[in-house]
Amino acid sequence: MALSNTHIRLRAFLAVLLLLFSSPLLLLIALIYQICQISLRSMSTKSIKGEVALVTGAGHGLGRAIALELAKQGCHIAIADINLEGAEETVRQINEAFPVRSKAYKVNAASYSELSELKSNILKDLGPVTILINNAAILLLDNPMDPDPKDIQHMIDVNFSSHFWTKKLFLPQMKVLNKGHIVNISSCSSILPFPYNSAYCATKFGVTGHMRALRLELAVEKQQNIHVLTVLPWFLQTNNEVRELNDTINFSDFYPLIRGDSAARRIVKGILNNEREIFLPDFVSLLYRLLHLFPLSWQEKVFLLFARTQIEMMVKVRP
Repeated sequence: MALSNTHIRLRAFLAVLLLLFSSPLLLLIALIYQICQISLRSMSTKSIKGEVALVTGAGHGLGRAIALELAKQGCHIAIADINLEGAEETVRQINEAFPVRSKAYKVNAASYSELSELKSNILKDLGPVTILINNAAILLLDNPMDPDPKDIQHMIDVNFSSHFWTKKLFLPQMKVLNKGHIVNISSCSSILPFPYNSAYCATKFGVTGHMRALRLELAVEKQQNIHVLTVLPWFLQTNNEVRELNDTINFSDFYPLIRGDSAARRIVKGILNNEREIFLPDFVSLLYRLLHLFPLSWQEKVFLLFARTQIEMMVKVRP
């Protein structure tokens, strides 16, 4: 016999009470687990030597740093970027430093047809992709106060939709090979959103949610050898727009901008350790979990208290 609505509500209420009273213990266990994870990072024995990695948006910045770090591990690298000159420079740096194969491809990450052609070309040139790094992204709109609808759609296409296209194209081959790693570069903005950059925050919320759902799908399908890693970095030094904005708004008053090479090393270490989510810096993970113990209205007040100066400056300097 189906439960009555009253019984269902009572059961849900009891579950919430149980969670509430057990939260301190669960938080302690989570903290201990996090400390253990940090201490075990250097003990990984996984090797990715000889695997083919595709890095989108690797013509500069974080994408280039990740590509170099993967090449250091012995991966053959496909460099995809809408800026072919930048992609070729990344290939040049890889070829000078590491005995691996690499090739540059001019690709619009928002175009499914171009990504489909890219898959065929990489298979012919380097072999099947078993490590996919979705890094291509647009950070800032020209007019965040009143953005053009075309700019918003373009940001959604590059930052979010492209991740669906690459998953659709490359995941089936990983399943056939029974191995693979999908790494999506999200952002701290996906969990700690910043005002007047709502389109960017929304796309990164989508990336984080997409990867959490995909991880569950792979678990249901018992795809134990295909791993999903989401990276949630703070603002990066490698992004010219971030550096320029930081000169006036001073994001680094909260925490220094993250170096691209150190972020890349941490990301590759996460791949080697089959981690699920990485926060850069690590303490953001704890901050996020602590904040979410409080009501949403409190979370917003705390954020506005600490970030009010930066928000007011952004309103003044951005068109």
